[in-house]
Amino acid sequence: MKILKSVFPVVVSILVLISCQNEGDPVPVSNSIEEELLKADKEDKGRPKTMVWSDGNLYGSVVTPAVFDGDKGNYDKLYAGSFKDGVALISESKPSDQDYNGGRWNLYVAKEGITTEYAMATSDMDLDPTDFVAAETYFECPLLPVEGNH
Repeated sequence: MKILKSVFPVVVSILVLISCQNEGDPVPVSNSIEEELLKADKEDKGRPKTMVWSDGNLYGSVVTPAVFDGDKGNYDKLYAGSFKDGVALISESKPSDQDYNGGRWNLYVAKEGITTEYAMATSDMDLDPTDFVAAETYFECPLLPVEGNH
């Protein structure tokens, strides 16, 4: 549980950074995270704020600090861990996949003890889903293709 506890604040920060739209009642974001978001937005204006692997391709996303209740609609799994090139996220679906839910995500976090096993992973097919636990965190943010990546 120690690793999960140490990774959770980072995962929550990543989640807030990649959240694009809220639906229903937004969950309040702490002032310190809001300050970090404003600083990150000023430092990196106009570029994706986080990267996501999906089927071996990199995607970006933009910042809007909002999360919402997951009782509405369908979601794809977004895995948080330590993956190829230091990218912290892998999605199970992407734009052009028939089952893609438009960027609606349920976050799954690597379990305690899972540290370097997936250092070269770039697809959900590279992962063992039993090594991840649902964070019960839902948000919406479409994936944006990275130019020159496909």
